[in-house]
Amino acid sequence: MHGKGRGCQVKRGCHKKDLVSSKLKIILIRSKKMKSVKFLNHLMIIVGAVFLFTVIWSVSSAEDGAKKISSPEVYTQWEAFGRYVSSVSVEMIEKAGTRPEKENLIVLTNAGYAEVKGMATQAALDGISGSTGVTRGKNTLVEIHSAPWAPLWFAVYDKASGFCAYLETDGVKAADQPGRSGNISGDVFSVKSVERIDAAYLYKHSKAFEKKLAGRVFGNNTFRVVSIANAVAENAPAYVVRAFEFHDHFCPGVISGILMAEYVKKHFSPENANFFVHSVQPWCKEDALMVLLNATPGKRGYALSYPSEADLAQRVPEARNAATIVYRQDRETKIWEGKTLAFEWADQPCLKVHKGLLGKLYADLWYLQHMQTPEAFVQVLKTFTLPEGVSPKDWAAPGIDPLEKLGLLR
Repeated sequence: MHGKGRGCQVKRGCHKKDLVSSKLKIILIRSKKMKSVKFLNHLMIIVGAVFLFTVIWSVSSAEDGAKKISSPEVYTQWEAFGRYVSSVSVEMIEKAGTRPEKENLIVLTNAGYAEVKGMATQAALDGISGSTGVTRGKNTLVEIHSAPWAPLWFAVYDKASGFCAYLETDGVKAADQPGRSGNISGDVFSVKSVERIDAAYLYKHSKAFEKKLAGRVFGNNTFRVVSIANAVAENAPAYVVRAFEFHDHFCPGVISGILMAEYVKKHFSPENANFFVHSVQPWCKEDALMVLLNATPGKRGYALSYPSEADLAQRVPEARNAATIVYRQDRETKIWEGKTLAFEWADQPCLKVHKGLLGKLYADLWYLQHMQTPEAFVQVLKTFTLPEGVSPKDWAAPGIDPLEKLGLLR
């Protein structure tokens, strides 16, 4: 009995220990759960705070970035920069020759296209226009098309003396300049040069200029500056300037497109009509045709085909030089008419003397004197009418050669 009693006591004691142990485990589990909950709560608070800070910082940064790119302060900065460029350029020309008169100045620049650390630079146009007197209306402020990442550059040409000051900007240094022209640092330009570039002078000193050209006297823009400055000085019409602004230089190739567009305007009346252009032998002319006829791929008014040598060999002799097909749709009848055009290059004896850049310059200025007679260079190979219900886009579809449709292939 006594043994049994002690056994029962032992069992009862064990049972109590088990109960205590279980209760302790429950308490520990609950404690851990409470700590976990508290930890999670703290963690959520921290994560939420970090997220809120990130959102606020992002919005603030975006606002600061927007202010940096397009704020009044940015306008003030680049307008002042344009005035500074004017002052430096005039001083450079004066030291090289004589002080230029405002009525003789022509300014070429890619300001407005080029960006500096994401900042728009078109305000420089206002600064340089206000200081030099050049304007779009007088055709003396020429805006040259460029990529946004291209270096910002300016060329100020005095057509009276023939001297041109060229300034190419160091983007890193220019971005940090203050908005007052008097406080801009003189080392803001990576290229700074002045040269005489009028055509008559260059023809007489061609060898010396070729050496300077090899030394990148105007950075990578020498041909752009020389060709355009001389053309504008020779009173190039506004439509010619618009074409080579977009093309970013003035060359015989873009001239052929200008003359084609002039031929179309004179002999294929655009009144009450829509145009569609299909180039069957693309070159620089495309840029001029798009600008001057307002026919572009984006408006579904322009198509290109790049023929191989084998494709060209398949053309009949009279269509060997076929370059462009211009279609015109009557807005009332909806019928499309077309003309297949070729360009006949003029024989210019002086090109045997002047080579390279100077040869192109000579050709540019020669053609510029013949803008009123496009029919002297543009040849019509075939005039036709599309079948009812057929559009130029049908003939521009993949795998279709419009010249085959016109019977101009072998």
